[in-house]
Amino acid sequence: MKILLAFILSSFCILNAYAQTDNFNIENGQVVWQKVFNTDQSKEELINKIQRTGIFKNISDNGESLTAEIQQLSLDFIGFGETEFSTPIYIARNYVNAFTLIELREGRYRVTIKNIMLTQKYEDALSKEGEVTALELYALRKRNTEFKPGFLKLPSKIINYTFQNIADFTLELEEDDW
Repeated sequence: MKILLAFILSSFCILNAYAQTDNFNIENGQVVWQKVFNTDQSKEELINKIQRTGIFKNISDNGESLTAEIQQLSLDFIGFGETEFSTPIYIARNYVNAFTLIELREGRYRVTIKNIMLTQKYEDALSKEGEVTALELYALRKRNTEFKPGFLKLPSKIINYTFQNIADFTLELEEDDW
């Protein structure tokens, strides 16, 4: 009886670990990051902050939403508390390029980042500078229907940390005021 109970509890823990995806989902075989933020800022204030970050390019206002591109974003594994040697190569040595949708509602906004591509920063023995790879290659398995367990450990946490930091427009931007 104790063995059966231990088996059931361990199965639940394993399934629960697989369910924790750090704001990542799979939609139509693609990795999608999505998070809702609360804010007391107006739409104009949010748009101003988004533009001032310099991270989002080709920003387009579509009424209740904004679309933009992220180009050559370095993943902040150091800010997360890791070193280049403890971070998977595809995280430490690649820029992120992605499509971003920011949906605005009263008192909150939702950021969706998809079409996440990794671009090699520099040439090494495994790849050439500028080589582009979809994140799905490293993140998904079983015909892009579930996350690889290795992705859900450190890589997803570093990407989530970086995306959360760039998408949180409620934080005050540092002014270069002397």
